[in-house]
Amino acid sequence: MVDSTSKVMIILSLMLILAMQLKGSDRFRITTTKVTVEITNRLNKKILILHCQEKHRDLGVHVLNVGETYSFRFYPNYFLPVTLYFCRFVYLGGDHHFDIYVERRDEYCFHNRCSWEIVEDGPCEIKPSSRECFSWNVASLPANK
Repeated sequence: MVDSTSKVMIILSLMLILAMQLKGSDRFRITTTKVTVEITNRLNKKILILHCQEKHRDLGVHVLNVGETYSFRFYPNYFLPVTLYFCRFVYLGGDHHFDIYVERRDEYCFHNRCSWEIVEDGPCEIKPSSRECFSWNVASLPANK
């Protein structure tokens, strides 16, 4: 048997969730749609080694030839925009890190698909009508010798 305080808390919680959904707040959206992140090697004649992960999920090391794409899928955090995936990119002459998916920045990817191209100067996010390039994270490592 549930006491009256518990009933009130359950009702208030349900009302809060309903209010957020009716308001249409993207910040608090409840969705069952997975996000897909695609990473394509656009380096000039160089093999790309990448290693992506988030706090609780390591996606392993992947090797991409020029033009090849690696992708992964996940469910973003439903209530707080805190999902973060970061990658290390290693190639001849470069060893860099970049936050490949930051929910506050990337929650509006085209149809839940975030497409990236990796070039020497940094990663570029590919959108339907544009391309936005970013700098590598400041804490990049020196190139392997």
